[in-house]
Amino acid sequence: MPEIIPKIKTAIILLIMGLLFASLVTVLVVGISYSGDTEVTIPQFALLVGEIFLPVPVIFWAKRMKSSYKKFFRLKPVSQASFLSAIPLGIGLTIITDELDRIAQMIHPVPESFSQINEIMIIKGPTSALFIIGVVIILAPFVEEIIFRGFFQRVLEYRLKDVTKAVLFSALTFAIVHFNPWWVIQIYLIGLFLGYVAWRTNSIWISFFLHALNNGVAVWFAHQTPESISWYEWRGHTSPFILIIGVVLFYVGIRLFISVTPISQRTEEVVNIEDIYGSSSKLKL
Repeated sequence: MPEIIPKIKTAIILLIMGLLFASLVTVLVVGISYSGDTEVTIPQFALLVGEIFLPVPVIFWAKRMKSSYKKFFRLKPVSQASFLSAIPLGIGLTIITDELDRIAQMIHPVPESFSQINEIMIIKGPTSALFIIGVVIILAPFVEEIIFRGFFQRVLEYRLKDVTKAVLFSALTFAIVHFNPWWVIQIYLIGLFLGYVAWRTNSIWISFFLHALNNGVAVWFAHQTPESISWYEWRGHTSPFILIIGVVLFYVGIRLFISVTPISQRTEEVVNIEDIYGSSSKLKL
């Protein structure tokens, strides 16, 4: 069965609907059913609910169009070699973006009143540990990858006929949707590399791995004291030695990834939705 590609306007509307639906359900569910568990905080519980309901409009649209979820969300398998090459790439990227974050924080620090960012990462016991691993490190990266790299970027690639623009715009949308002006540059840069990887493999599995790795490292850092990471830091920055290692790992990783990962061929048959329903159809949005 051919894959149906929505218009860019439709994709944007579906994203907005997903954000609004997730926000509304989060407010209702957290307000009604949150039990006040001392280990799982309100921001953490809200993240869980929001991530679950964010993709609902897109999933409903794909089901309505009888589209294959595997193709629609780029769930295509990738080679073991590509996955292995992503390890040094991910470590290097995490180190580099951490230093960029430190520089950004010196220029425009996060206000103390905006403490919910770090609160989401904090583990208070076994329950919250399982919760954070399951939601922050696994669920959130997976949902965001199928939405932004699997769905939205794929639409942009086919509609714009320009991979560079598709990656740039999807990464920008990804950064804006996080609603965090203090991390927007770092999130945007990470989104660029995730978008490139997803395009090259025509799959979200490696971008999901890199996304999960980045979140996992962020959780780890949230539980460290200045003394415990003295080997990593130097005068409020990443140690020059560690930073050099990060740059080398990133360079080696990206070269290795390119060498073992040929650009995935788009062999599936794709149909524009207006070709089926016509330009005046209400279904085209």
